[in-house]
Amino acid sequence: MFSFLQKFIFIFFISFTVVLFAQNSTKEKDYIITYKSTDAQIIFDIPVSVKAYDAFTKNSIPIEPEIGQPNVFVLKQIHPAQIIQLQYYYLYDAHYDLQTSYFATPSLSTGTIDVFFNHPVDITFAQTQNAVNLSNTLDNKLISYINACSTSLDIAIYNSYSPSATSSIAGAINSAYNRGVQVRVIYDGSTSSSMILLLNNGIPKVSSPTAVEYGIMHNKFVVFDANVTDVDKPLVWTGSTNWTTSQIDGPDRNNAIVIQDQSLALGYTIEFNEMWGSSTMVPNTTLSKFGPYKTDNTPHQYIIGGKTIDSYFSPSDGVTTKIVAAINSANSDIDIATMLITRSDIRYAVLNKYNSGITNINVLVDSQVPTGNQFYTIQSGIMPNHAVQYATSSIMHHKFMVVDNFNSNSDPLVVLGSHNWSSSAETKNDENTLIVHNANIANQYYQAFAYLYQQSGGIITLPLATNTIEQTTNSIVMYPNPTNGMLHFQSNENFTNFDLKVQNLLGKTIATQHLETLTNSIVDLSSEASGIYFITLTSPSQHWHYKVVKN
Repeated sequence: MFSFLQKFIFIFFISFTVVLFAQNSTKEKDYIITYKSTDAQIIFDIPVSVKAYDAFTKNSIPIEPEIGQPNVFVLKQIHPAQIIQLQYYYLYDAHYDLQTSYFATPSLSTGTIDVFFNHPVDITFAQTQNAVNLSNTLDNKLISYINACSTSLDIAIYNSYSPSATSSIAGAINSAYNRGVQVRVIYDGSTSSSMILLLNNGIPKVSSPTAVEYGIMHNKFVVFDANVTDVDKPLVWTGSTNWTTSQIDGPDRNNAIVIQDQSLALGYTIEFNEMWGSSTMVPNTTLSKFGPYKTDNTPHQYIIGGKTIDSYFSPSDGVTTKIVAAINSANSDIDIATMLITRSDIRYAVLNKYNSGITNINVLVDSQVPTGNQFYTIQSGIMPNHAVQYATSSIMHHKFMVVDNFNSNSDPLVVLGSHNWSSSAETKNDENTLIVHNANIANQYYQAFAYLYQQSGGIITLPLATNTIEQTTNSIVMYPNPTNGMLHFQSNENFTNFDLKVQNLLGKTIATQHLETLTNSIVDLSSEASGIYFITLTSPSQHWHYKVVKN
């Protein structure tokens, strides 16, 4: 029989799992998943025939159609921190091409997120938590995580340096290997990464291919203890920081983010295994995939500590479209700190957002002038002194964007990772990108942005003084939000002569309408897919902007 303590622990675990999964939903390709205890409900956009498997074991998972609800399925016997593969056919498609998609169940991990910078930050802009400047000790922070690792250590690093095999990062990795940690290392084959030569010969290593069709293995991520039973151990370290002296200690400007979550750690493990060519300690260079040969085989949305975090890898996952979607999601302000911008579609998205009325856009890029640079076009298209180049001789190596830092009623987020805003990153390089939907994390990145941007002559305009959205949204009310399709507008003021535009996350205009007044005005989105849409009302004198969720 169970003791009282055993019963309490069992009931607590089950209750905690139910609370964790309750009302938690994520969105993947073609479907929405809602987690309910040990089951999950999956609602497809279209009729399908579907099967489910554990992504690691390949074991089948029971999935049943919901009685009386077309396109709705119930996935049985799932557990926390499980990566699930769905294989399905579109029933209306005569070709019946097999579709494959992945999602991650929420874990029981803490979901703690720590952000670190190796340069000063401006904490006068802190809203909840001061950003952390580790200056020239960022490498020591990484070493502390390596020293705490107990079981497995998967490293994907573009460039690295250590003074010896017994000191600094190389010494920490070798010590981990010597105490029994299973260490695997992937590094870029075209870069003289001197630390690799200092690693113990027993540590298996893979270098990325250097043939012309490949780009660079540009990742800077580490996965710690992904498969341990202690759910508070798995970590992912990522960001913009290479492990050379100038990159991690400075003077180059960089960031690192550490996320304690087993689901995310397992998702990154899948990406690592794809480049490694196997899930074992022995790499298989025949099966390994890099660059344009990789597939979209990881989950893209996680629920971590109550926060939604999107995860993408390049070049398989179309990351530029996700950057553009994040730009288009802005309701009040956009702040960009990226080493370079050579993608015209990103430039177009920034200027289009500015011209639509979101004028609080600030851009910081490095001082280099790469081929195809879009910076000067952006600079000429927005307010003076709001697009600037980094002013010192070191490298402004960040690749992040903060959206709606000053608008907690919106969806404050930060886009971050190793992905430069270039065509090489989009089509050839191995990269990783996270989008963290959380005001506190976004604001910590904003504090770093504010310091570097002002140091380079950029002007910060506090949006509450000039923001049309904050001044005017209360004069026109849109409801209900979320909506099942029918949107209503109401105003206590005598506004007339409106042009209305509806756009999706990618900035595509899906509907326009002219309204003489707002009396009994209705916008019908019932035929549109579930998701986020942006509505702009324009009168002869001003704009109103709304974000709406379509169920």
